[in-house]
Amino acid sequence: MWNGKDAILELKSAEYQWKQMEWIGWYFEWKAKRVLIGKLGGSDGPKYGNTRFDYRKEFVWDLKAHPGNSRTLFTILNDVEAIDRSIREFGTIGFILAVGTVGYDESGSFKPWHDGLKGGVSRYEEERVLRGAKSRRRKISFEVENYLTFALDREDIVRGLSEGWLRDTFQKGMRNADGSSRRAKYSIRLDRIPQELILV
Repeated sequence: MWNGKDAILELKSAEYQWKQMEWIGWYFEWKAKRVLIGKLGGSDGPKYGNTRFDYRKEFVWDLKAHPGNSRTLFTILNDVEAIDRSIREFGTIGFILAVGTVGYDESGSFKPWHDGLKGGVSRYEEERVLRGAKSRRRKISFEVENYLTFALDREDIVRGLSEGWLRDTFQKGMRNADGSSRRAKYSIRLDRIPQELILV
């Protein structure tokens, strides 16, 4: 069981993305990448624009943590253009997902704790309050239940979009707080990935 406060303090000690709200993804990425590079060698993955993939050895891999008890059917993968470019360059891209159960903050105490650690609320947060936008529920724990590993090539992308278990529209048309357009991301139905694409 990952405790949110302990994980964020561990990331802070490592000076790694500890201010991020979605700490389960960053924590898994940091922990798993250290294990992979330490045991198997390899390095950070390639970077396309602002998107850097997490790990590269023979192939490129992206690491994700997915709450299996969320109400969303589709799991967010990564930037559409960056994934397409990586597939063009390396032929395929692999994903390693930690799937588990998230515990949510019911008391409302987690966000003030994290804000205090960061030295106060961010400008983005102040703007959110001014807009009257609702604050997202914070995750306070994550229990990994299983790992899912799969790989996609160009034919799989085309097939997934055609069959509906893959989408390329997440964030499409959405804007950041500064008004700039958000980049579209692929998202995938884990329960509908063809069995032949699942590696582990």
